[in-house]
Amino acid sequence: MSAPRILWLESGDEHALRRAVEAGEQRGFTVACRAMAELQFRSDSPLLSARGEDLLASYDAVVLRTFMPFISETLTVARLFADAGKVVVDRSLVDEGYAMGKMHDTLRLAAAGVAVPRTLQTDDQAAALTFAAELGFPCVLKGTFGSLGRHVFLVNNKEECRARLATEPAGHWQVQEWLPAEEDWRVVVVGGTALSMLLKRRAPAGDFRTNVVGSTLIAAPVTDRPDVAALAERAARTLRREFAGVDIRDRADGPVVLEVNRRPGFEFFEKETGLDAAGALLDYVGSLCAGRGNLLS
Repeated sequence: MSAPRILWLESGDEHALRRAVEAGEQRGFTVACRAMAELQFRSDSPLLSARGEDLLASYDAVVLRTFMPFISETLTVARLFADAGKVVVDRSLVDEGYAMGKMHDTLRLAAAGVAVPRTLQTDDQAAALTFAAELGFPCVLKGTFGSLGRHVFLVNNKEECRARLATEPAGHWQVQEWLPAEEDWRVVVVGGTALSMLLKRRAPAGDFRTNVVGSTLIAAPVTDRPDVAALAERAARTLRREFAGVDIRDRADGPVVLEVNRRPGFEFFEKETGLDAAGALLDYVGSLCAGRGNLLS
């Protein structure tokens, strides 16, 4: 087979875009990076670029790393590539539908027996307060959507919880048990297998969040925490995430999964670990193009 031609759909993450092209060049792959806003859908020629390129004819695979606010369009691209017999990463986007969100993932993981923090999602303040009291304070209160630690708060008593619920923008909230570990772990999983290094994250002084600017990042081999790596692999496989950033924190009874990010940024991971995360993803896509099977199907 000739070198694969890969369409990488993403916007906003300049590091990921640059590394996708670099890693492709190193492997002799054609990697074309596009933003969803550049695409055109036509009834007589389903998927074109803004330059008039027939994307279904031009590429063997698509890597979908763009979602909000283009969820419908992203799922449409996944279906079009799959119907054309092309590789789709994540393949789960072909049949997963619109059910995307942190609570969706938490429920699926819990149903599969994967350890997750006790969590309630609700827009009812009384229910949130009751569940927080059931968990015991402190507990974590966070918005349903968001990243990089935004809209995530540690509340120490019922009064703080009530005040936070009243002052933050209306919408669904998650109330979650507090796991008082000093650090957590980011594991990058490709094709169901954890990369060889983990990223340990410690919160900055005066904060409890580890995924914010100022956190201390320390690379460690997976042999330091094989239980964490194994849990990350199980979580990614359960959710059929082919390139995932899995966040894990220790609890008294063992590690639990905080989140399985299907579009993880990997700039700091590559910098601290020295690993080629972009290349690992492209190698995996290349193996799929060569017909070696989807490892998560």
